Amino acid sequence: MSKSLPIKDIQTINIIKGLYKMKNMTRDLLLFELAINTGANLKELLQLRVGDVKNKYYLTVNKKSSFPLNNEIISIINDFVKGKKCSDYLFQTKNGRQLDRNTIFLQFKEICMELALPDSYSVASWRKTFAYHHYKKYKDLSYLQWLFNQTTVDLTMRFIDVEENMNLRYREGIAL
Repeated sequence: MSKSLPIKDIQTINIIKGLYKMKNMTRDLLLFELAINTGANLKELLQLRVGDVKNKYYLTVNKKSSFPLNNEIISIINDFVKGKKCSDYLFQTKNGRQLDRNTIFLQFKEICMELALPDSYSVASWRKTFAYHHYKKYKDLSYLQWLFNQTTVDLTMRFIDVEENMNLRYREGIAL
């Protein structure tokens, strides 16, 4: 089994979203969107209830982490939760049971195969995708270390599949 990698290309992310939309897989699209836009753990996302996201602008997955929701996600949530009880699992099977990680894994692998994407993409890639794009935008490793409970910068850099000489980065532009 190969190591899961972040989805670094925005175009690939948009193609995945487009296929979910084309197949009317709104539940899976919402799960994918939440994971890649918040970095929340899949296990925590699967435990969410409709009441946790309905009419909210932030997603709170545990007492430690709260993430802002963008307009696209809010729109998907609003459409998805219509007619559902606040006590229902947000991500549930047709029988009303909580969706399991294995089902999501298999469905995402099917999407990747259909799009001829690398085997290195899996549901584990979702958090890494968030982390990679967060790092590229903000260069904020301390937040990612905190969010993913990692002890070293090196571990975080390997997690997001980024090789950068940090020693050189922090010495650029210093003039005393």
